[in-house]
Amino acid sequence: MSTQLQSTTQDVTLTRFWAGLEQKVQVTAPRPSNLGPVTSADKFFSSLSLTRDEARTLALDLFRFAESQEAEEV
Repeated sequence: MSTQLQSTTQDVTLTRFWAGLEQKVQVTAPRPSNLGPVTSADKFFSSLSLTRDEARTLALDLFRFAESQEAEEV
C-alpha cells in the first residue's frame, strides 16, 4: 500500500510505501526531454526511492547546497 505525501515543489510528487521491512519514499518528477536516448522503461518520469536515513542525508546535502555551504569532492 502506498500513500501520496504533500510536496511544495512544483512537478514533484512524493509517495510513501513499504519495501520489505522498511518504509521508503519515492520522489518522482517529469523526465526532461533533452536527456537523450531512454534506457529505462519509463520515458515520461524520473524517480528516486529512498529509505528514511537516505532521505535525511540527501535532505541535509540539498540544504547545504541551498545555503551555499556545499562541500566539493577533491
